[in-house]
Amino acid sequence: MNYNAAYAAKRRSESQILDLISDGETVLTNGGPGLPNRFLQLLAQNATRYQNVRLCHPMRRETLPLEPELTAEANEGHIFHVSEFTFDKPVIEAVRAGRATYRPNHPSDSARFFPYEIDLLVVPASSMDRHGFFSLGAFGGWVMGFVSKARRLVLEVNSHQPRVLGPCQVHISKVEALFEANYPLSTISLAGMVPTSEEKAIAQHVAGVVLDGATLQAGVGQIPETMLKLLKEAGKKDLGVHSEAMFDSMADLYDAGVITNSRKTIHRNMFTFSLVVGSERIYSFIDDNPAAEMHDIAYVADPRVIARNHRPFSVNATIQIDLSGQCASETIGHQHYSGVGGQWSFHYGAALAEEGRAVITLSATGKGGSVSRIVPMLPMGSAVTISRNDIQYVATEFGIVNLKGTTLEERALLLISIAHPKFRDALERSAREDLKLLRRAAAMPGVAAQ
Repeated sequence: MNYNAAYAAKRRSESQILDLISDGETVLTNGGPGLPNRFLQLLAQNATRYQNVRLCHPMRRETLPLEPELTAEANEGHIFHVSEFTFDKPVIEAVRAGRATYRPNHPSDSARFFPYEIDLLVVPASSMDRHGFFSLGAFGGWVMGFVSKARRLVLEVNSHQPRVLGPCQVHISKVEALFEANYPLSTISLAGMVPTSEEKAIAQHVAGVVLDGATLQAGVGQIPETMLKLLKEAGKKDLGVHSEAMFDSMADLYDAGVITNSRKTIHRNMFTFSLVVGSERIYSFIDDNPAAEMHDIAYVADPRVIARNHRPFSVNATIQIDLSGQCASETIGHQHYSGVGGQWSFHYGAALAEEGRAVITLSATGKGGSVSRIVPMLPMGSAVTISRNDIQYVATEFGIVNLKGTTLEERALLLISIAHPKFRDALERSAREDLKLLRRAAAMPGVAAQ
């Protein structure tokens, strides 16, 4: 097969790509820094020419503006959004207004239980190599499981996309059509951000329970980022990475010799991940790097696979936790704030393993210190992301506690001990009088019974 000739035969203009969409069809795209940004920009400019197109995607992270906004009220009846993540403000607002919906699921199940026929799958890709293969770029692990399910696969070929090694590749023979785009990837850089005193305190508590040789997973945010940086200061050794996402700080720890991947039990000496979130630093690091392998998220985020790692360690953040240990990381009451990502999968998988440790973090207060984020009960309508049966470690700026195996009374006392001091009396009173969780003589940890 002449791969260059096949490429030329399948190359289309931007207008021809839009002609591939018909009314009533389902279009699925990749997301994050793997968002087909030029395709969605074209779709936004032409949305009203279609009727009842279902557009499915994970998180949006665009560098090219979508004008007019795809989720705008003017596009009702033309484009309907189904989101896997809702980290971007326009989609959050559309979900709340009923112009979009959210599909709750674990990322390892995203493709397996996808409920629609995929008429068109649009994915950014790196330039074709001499063997006719395209890497699916910075977010390829999330979308890989959908490739075999799609009726037609369209590639948005962008030389800015990194060529990532591993099985997240597609061959020119599987491609229906392609078009070329040239724009930089979206970036999220935490390098210049200074953590608050509360964030640093939480990160220090979390770093303190990381074992040498642990295999790390970290979620997005300032606390996991600060924790990763503190691992070098703490003198941790021979760490590995098996994570939904890769970040700049993981590359920094590799260069510093803190991450070696040498004690991993699977994919030894390799970074194992499904997507990348960060700056040009991490995109450059994973590009054509034999020590970095991108895999389908159905594999990477499978708790059974996570538990096979050496000392798996997971750290993620939540919005609220109640005194029984239930975590709400997606909503406050019925109000939607975020998708779940791989939080439950990695928390459960890490806690399942011998010497595994899973940590959920949160600041003790919200709204400028006026409310406690440790609450007697979650508000009505809250989505429980981590159940009380699965929760292990919880960390705030006031400490870290292990709830695994504890009674309702014991965990209530433990959680109250890491709440902000000004809310502890009210929490204990509610636990004792309203929830009946505490015996009359039960004492706070480290505090004599009253």
